[in-house]
Amino acid sequence: MLHSSRRLTVSLGVLFLAFAMCTAVAFGQAAPPATYSHDAYLDNQVTVNNCSAGEPVALNGNMHFQYSFTTGSDGVNHFAITAANNLSGVGQTTSTNYVANDSDEYGVNSGQPSADVTAELRSQLTSQGSSPSMMLVQTIHITADTSGNITGQVVSNTTQCGSN
Repeated sequence: MLHSSRRLTVSLGVLFLAFAMCTAVAFGQAAPPATYSHDAYLDNQVTVNNCSAGEPVALNGNMHFQYSFTTGSDGVNHFAITAANNLSGVGQTTSTNYVANDSDEYGVNSGQPSADVTAELRSQLTSQGSSPSMMLVQTIHITADTSGNITGQVVSNTTQCGSN
């Protein structure tokens, strides 16, 4: 009788453990998607000035690109990409110092295992002196895939008047 009681206790314990694991999987939250990143450094990249009151600015600093993705039940890959800059610059006419620090998010849905994005990142290029602040418009190119690879580069930098 003691032997049957132990077998029943062990069997019930295993059954309870299996039930608990199934319940956690059925009702639990999925793990958040992994995040992958890439940094690119700007070294004296001079903007093209499109602002009558502005000037070309030589930019230095870091561009940070990161993304995560999920795959829908339909097989479509949903990429969530963020591009961020942390830049300083020197005006080529007035020697005024400038800073830009901003980010933006881009979403791409692809039936392929990769995403290829060309976008604009707009940032306030804030003057640290008496020269006017400008809008920095960076054309960026980003590629990412479902294997955790990402590359990002700045294709062009321009300055515009205003803050939009």
